[in-house]
This record gives sequence, C-alpha cells and structure tokens, in this order.
Amino acid sequence: MFRKPREDKQVKEAWRTREHCVDCGVLGSWRGMLDGGLVGAVVGQRHVMGRTSRVVVAGARQSGKTSILEKAIYANSTAEKYIPTVEDTYVGIVETERGTREKLRFYDTAGLDAQNRTLPQHYHALADGYVLVYSVADSLSFQLLQDIKKDIDRHKEKKDVPIIILGNKSDLAGSSGAVDEGTAVRWAAAERLRLWHVNTVDRNLLLEPFMNLASRLNPQQSKTSFPQLHMGRKNKD
Repeated sequence: MFRKPREDKQVKEAWRTREHCVDCGVLGSWRGMLDGGLVGAVVGQRHVMGRTSRVVVAGARQSGKTSILEKAIYANSTAEKYIPTVEDTYVGIVETERGTREKLRFYDTAGLDAQNRTLPQHYHALADGYVLVYSVADSLSFQLLQDIKKDIDRHKEKKDVPIIILGNKSDLAGSSGAVDEGTAVRWAAAERLRLWHVNTVDRNLLLEPFMNLASRLNPQQSKTSFPQLHMGRKNKD
C-alpha cells in the first residue's frame, strides 16, 4: 500500500523547526514506484537495515539544500520564492549500492553567508555524515563550502565521517559569477571527496550521490570477527 506524505510538508515556515515525513520518502531505483515519486510509509520497511544515520546538510544561503532534499526524497519541486531555512528534518529510506535500504535522518541547516561561515558546533557532535552543497552559479557559495569543510575537520567527533559534495544548479553552469568546474574538481580531489554536479530538474542525478552516502554510512559487515572453532574427534594413541 502506498501513501503520500502529509500535505503540510510543502508549507515552509522559516520560524519553526519541525520534522517532515512521518511517512518516509523512499530514495532508490524508482522502478515500479508511483509516477512522480514519493512513496513511502510502509514500502520496504521490513527490509531497512541497521540504525538510523544522522546526516547534516550544509551550504550557503540559496545554494538549494532544501530543494535537493525535497526533490530527492519526495520528487517535489519547491516554490520559486526563497524562504530561508532555520532548521528542518527529513527522513528517507535510501537504497544502497548493495541493494539494501538504510534509514537516514537529514538535518537541513540554515544557510551560511559571508558574515556567518561556520555551523553551530552541536551539529558536529550528532553528525554521522555530511552533504555539503554549493551553487555552481555562485562563486561565494563555493568559498563558503571550503570554510565549512575546514570547520568540520576541526570539530568533527568521529575520525571517519562520510562527506559528499553536491555542485547544485548544474543547469546554470557558465553563467556570470559561476564556479570554475576544474577548480572545484581539483579541490575535491585534494580533499579526497566525491563531487557530483546535480540539479533539481533531473531527479536521477541525485540518485548516485545519496546511494553512495548511504552505503558508506552503513558498510557491509564481515560475517564474524571471532575465530572459527572446529569440533572433531581426538585421535587415539
């Protein structure tokens, strides 16, 4: 049985923190799902593996963080009018590269700007992973993303925290003030990070990065870390 998420999820209230989706969106290979997308609630819940991982989504104001989450999880297109995010939480079931499904809780954070370049420190304490977003059409957003990465390196609580980089609004590449693609690729390589160029027009572009993140957050465990015990009959003298 498929159920659509609550209708109020499309109403963005900048002054209120609230959790979207009691009925979780499913992000994976959308074959066989309803046209246009979300689909959630009870779909695949029996096959969800492991614990819920917490993912902090950060980037500059108007880089498109919220639009990415709305499109990836619900297949929604957000309103054209920009409404700043204070904090919102999204929950999605994301298919991994192994074919399993993992439950991820995304913390959509307030956008940063030239005067406010760092995340509140409590996000680093809770984060199991990060999605860092910049707009390929806005060079300042890329500078802020580099500052966010430095801040994560200084404050992250865990040694190995998966991070993915999304260069959003790829459909606007080449516009005035755009980020040089080669510069972004070289920076990501130097930081040993995966970079994807995406936009919220083509939802399929969002599939690979989120599947990669889900796979890294919940890597496949070896069957056992204990030595094997073999039972056998003792040889008689």
